Amino acid sequence: MLEQAADALDRQDYHTAAKLIAMLSAERPDDPQVQLYAAKLQEATDRLDEALPGYRLAIQQAVNPKIIAEARKGIERIEQIQAQNQANELAIAQAGIEDRIEPGFLVLEPMSADHKQATFKQFATIMNLDPYSARLQLPSRGWRLYRVGQMGQLNFLRDRLLKAEIPCFCVSQQDTQQVFVFQVNHLKSFHPQATIVCTDDRSELRTFNFDWSEVTQIVTGMLPIFEEVMEIDGRNRTHRKSKILDYVNICDIQLRDRRTIFRLCAQTYDFCDYKQLITQNRHSLTSEPSARTSADLGGLLNGQRIPTTSRDNWKNLISQITEQISAHQTQSNFNPFAETAIGYPELLQRIDPHLELLRRADSLWDRAFHLYSTLAMCRDRDAARL
Repeated sequence: MLEQAADALDRQDYHTAAKLIAMLSAERPDDPQVQLYAAKLQEATDRLDEALPGYRLAIQQAVNPKIIAEARKGIERIEQIQAQNQANELAIAQAGIEDRIEPGFLVLEPMSADHKQATFKQFATIMNLDPYSARLQLPSRGWRLYRVGQMGQLNFLRDRLLKAEIPCFCVSQQDTQQVFVFQVNHLKSFHPQATIVCTDDRSELRTFNFDWSEVTQIVTGMLPIFEEVMEIDGRNRTHRKSKILDYVNICDIQLRDRRTIFRLCAQTYDFCDYKQLITQNRHSLTSEPSARTSADLGGLLNGQRIPTTSRDNWKNLISQITEQISAHQTQSNFNPFAETAIGYPELLQRIDPHLELLRRADSLWDRAFHLYSTLAMCRDRDAARL
């Protein structure tokens, strides 16, 4: 029957070949010769996605050098066809989107381990990678800034990835720049509206009011503070080394419809407004204000002890903000994205971080956070349009 199946394949009688190979596969499912013929039939009938794993299975099972050689030739043929098809599709896509030459970003979204296992081979084919590299490049913890290029090409790749059920999105660089960013000095009130005091790009103080229902999401992150330190090695020699000495908390309040971001920073936020707040809330204190010392007034607000450290103050502030919005409106997985974005230093150098921290030198992490936050706003906007 093997000879009959081979003869039918040679004669391109695929109907007969399919019947014979189906019977052989039922009788001898582990026979590499049968697996080879099945893959050849799938290749001949344009089922390349099924033929490729069939050839690979034949190589794994076979000991006969002739079978292994034929299977490898089949894999090479399919890979060449797929590469040519992808090039043709790209050429057609580029011909139809000549106006989309502006720069942009392709971002891969995190996937579960099972999802990665099911899609990494398709990802390898789309991106022309070997399967091992493809598996490593699919993210599992957070966003991955995967490619920077022209929007026409990125949109083409995005569509192919989404078709393969690989979550991703594209955003043009222009869209990330069309956002107003204000550095927050302090929040004057939370109710009935939020009143926020901030500085604009010209370092001028401005005051804004907004309803919490306008907040579409908040984006949080921690920026490392690098410092040069002296270390002594085992031979008692000193060396200069850059180390992370601390982290600075950042929180962006995003109002998508206004295309506005209010950026709060733990290092620059004004936490010194307590006496004024206490004066406004004296009626909440249990005893007469005159009976309290300045130290008491400096430590109580609404009958509760005010946090005394910057970390506690920040935690309390963010808690008050997050109480105003739902949990799904928080984007807080910045670090995995930053680890990939740092690989594009020339890109990040052109980004204004809209942030002024007390440090010896600028950091690419500040710029990466701004990119992360604006991408999140654009991603949220596109999702709202669907």
